Amino acid sequence: MEDVVIVGAGPAGLAAAATVRARGIDAAIIERGRVGEPWRRRYDRLHLHTIRSLSHLPGYRIPRDFGRWVARDQFVQYLERYAVHHRLEPRFGVEATRIDRDNDHWSIRTTTGTIFARVVVVATGYTRLPHLPRWRGTFDGPVVHSVDYRNPQPYRDQDVLVVGAGNSGTEIAVDLAQGGARRVRIAVRTPPNILRRDVKGFPIQLLGIVFRRLPPRLLDPLILGLERVTIPDLSACGLPRPRAPFSQFQRTGTVPIFDVGFIDAVRNGAIEVVPGVTAFDGAAVVLADGSRMFPDVVVAATGYHPGLEPMVGHLTTIGEHGIPSPQSRLHFIGMRIPVSGFLHEVGIDARQIAGKVARELGG
Repeated sequence: MEDVVIVGAGPAGLAAAATVRARGIDAAIIERGRVGEPWRRRYDRLHLHTIRSLSHLPGYRIPRDFGRWVARDQFVQYLERYAVHHRLEPRFGVEATRIDRDNDHWSIRTTTGTIFARVVVVATGYTRLPHLPRWRGTFDGPVVHSVDYRNPQPYRDQDVLVVGAGNSGTEIAVDLAQGGARRVRIAVRTPPNILRRDVKGFPIQLLGIVFRRLPPRLLDPLILGLERVTIPDLSACGLPRPRAPFSQFQRTGTVPIFDVGFIDAVRNGAIEVVPGVTAFDGAAVVLADGSRMFPDVVVAATGYHPGLEPMVGHLTTIGEHGIPSPQSRLHFIGMRIPVSGFLHEVGIDARQIAGKVARELGG
């Protein structure tokens, strides 16, 4: 029997394993793919939206030569180095399918057999499974989820509709516009919160860290004021400013867009904003205002979900946005959507979980 089993070898799982090890406790890490597997599958131009100095995991910093905004491949390299530095050796090719409580221990059913443990930490991530809405009808052309988008090369000279105005959708739209697509439109159901990634060298993430300590009632006017000062009015382009940005974030579970060229592309017409998609009809895409458009391809940047129901749905309530409710015996990490930066909060959560794990094993 293992003392601790950590499910997942992404940033959250590695951070949990490292902080547990710092307390003299070895953890078995199981991972269905490789270290940082979801990061390896993201689009080529992806960079962290949080600055390097606030994105490292506990006990090992991101190298300075990776730059201020760390690229996708560099971050994967950092995760690999992190595992080596902390002598973490995940068991690859092992996927957890169900976790059960069995008297005074846990049983983790996996694709390679059952593992028993005194403590389990679930770190499979908030973006574990791609989400594709069930639109009415069918589309004659390709419908590509953003998880399968890499770069604009296959879409040169094509009319592309990007569905979804989160960070992935807006960055992919910019990538397509700059990479030779004939026409780029982005379908927006709910006008997003848009923030500059930094303002005159000052990273907005620092304000997010401050904001998380403030009463929620103050955040709507504060964030709205910040947007008014730093973001031009895009209402004429089809992107009215949200009236209650923090409340919208809480309701929808979508983080603000951090601008990496999207604003300028919308203002100069390189990206056209259209209403949300309601249905497909052969070669046509039907929009919320009843209009139709005829793109060559649809890129669905429609997000991800944790997909935890088969694994732990019988043990704890799976709440809104697929996030599990706190469970007194089962630990979760990397499932929150913070305004202060995912990686920054993962480090804090990992230290807290390590303390809880040490107390459980000591007891």
